[in-house]
Amino acid sequence: MRKAFIVVLFVIAGFLFYSIATHESEPAQIETYRFDFNEMDKEFWLVSKWETFKRAYDLVTIEDGILKLSADTTGVMPYILSKPLELQSKDVLTIKRRVKISHGNDTFSGGMALYQTTDLDLLPERTDGSWFTSIGDGILLLEYSYDLKYESERPGRDVIRFLAADWEYNNNYQLITPIYDEWVEETLIFDMRSNQMIYKLNDKEYKLYSYKLDKSAVRIMMHPYGTGTGNSIDIDYVEITIEDKSGRR
Repeated sequence: MRKAFIVVLFVIAGFLFYSIATHESEPAQIETYRFDFNEMDKEFWLVSKWETFKRAYDLVTIEDGILKLSADTTGVMPYILSKPLELQSKDVLTIKRRVKISHGNDTFSGGMALYQTTDLDLLPERTDGSWFTSIGDGILLLEYSYDLKYESERPGRDVIRFLAADWEYNNNYQLITPIYDEWVEETLIFDMRSNQMIYKLNDKEYKLYSYKLDKSAVRIMMHPYGTGTGNSIDIDYVEITIEDKSGRR
């Protein structure tokens, strides 16, 4: 009887060990979007004029696999906006891109931003309030700021501003030395488990924390906003992954 009991214990222990081992080694589910810009994916990206949602894919150019966003001599400002990407509470969103950013002699505040939204259509639905309100609630702003003429409410001058939504009243931001006119690798990571945001510029890394998201999806926005001429963002590629970490301990 005693031997049988010991055997049963060994069987149970073995089963538990196997369950834990296989659970920890279970590969995470990864959803990947890759854009090398041989053409514009019009199902994923909206191209439009600043402060509008009308499709205007002629405002950007693609040449030799490089997507170029720049303002023309009339001051028409393009932007690209992703479709909403649904996230779960254990997901990690990663955005990688290779870019070359240039500014003119006037002002420049081009960048990349994340917005949370409940809207799941490519074209945002107009709501009461500002144009930005229709896109969603701001989570993160990565802004290349070149402005030697005017004071700004945002911190720093001639810097990259890495701003969380509460930057203004919690000093939740980092100021980073910008790199212009050369190709750089950038990575943005948003970890839904901890609400940590990580920005990597080439081999340097910066961290902030976000408020907890309460909407089901996020949008990615990129733009070359500024005044005068010479402001542009060239994009070699963008890769977006959503990794489900719910199977990890």
